[in-house]
Amino acid sequence: MKKRVVRAEEFEVVDEAGNVRLRIGVSNEDAPFFSLLSPDGQVRARFGLGADGSAGLAVGDENGKVRATLGLSSDGSASLAFGDKNGRIRAKFGLAPEASPTMGMQVKDGELSQVFSLAEQGTPTLGLYDKDGKVRVRLGLAAAGSPVLRLLDPDGELRAVVGLASDGSPFIQFLDPDKQPTWTMR
Repeated sequence: MKKRVVRAEEFEVVDEAGNVRLRIGVSNEDAPFFSLLSPDGQVRARFGLGADGSAGLAVGDENGKVRATLGLSSDGSASLAFGDKNGRIRAKFGLAPEASPTMGMQVKDGELSQVFSLAEQGTPTLGLYDKDGKVRVRLGLAAAGSPVLRLLDPDGELRAVVGLASDGSPFIQFLDPDKQPTWTMR
């Protein structure tokens, strides 16, 4: 049997009415994609690869707004996200590059406002983010399982810690910009 190869920059499959229902191609950034379209031409699902090595699947509603995504970023992080009727991502679940699980919720103007995750040592944490996407508060468990609240400055640097030590005693600690304790109370 002879092998036959057809080469093109883009392929389209049409329905009986001539509407494009499937498109396979390469984007302007040389990234391959596979799109499924509704009869009115709205992309309802698209699978593609990014120029940076990322891969993703996006599912859109009848208005063309992306409502769900599944992706693998070039940094190794994986995510599943859900959007509202305006296409704003409102909930995101995934694994960070170092494989810690995360769950985020966007609750105001599409801005990420809180993230639940497991810290690198495997303990659960909750992060609150500012409008610029910088973490400002982390609430969670220390490696030994003791509760701890961490307050961060606008650059995401740790400046204060409140919690319980491993022996159960409470503590408060303030840190300078170099992360050196300036005041501690136990």
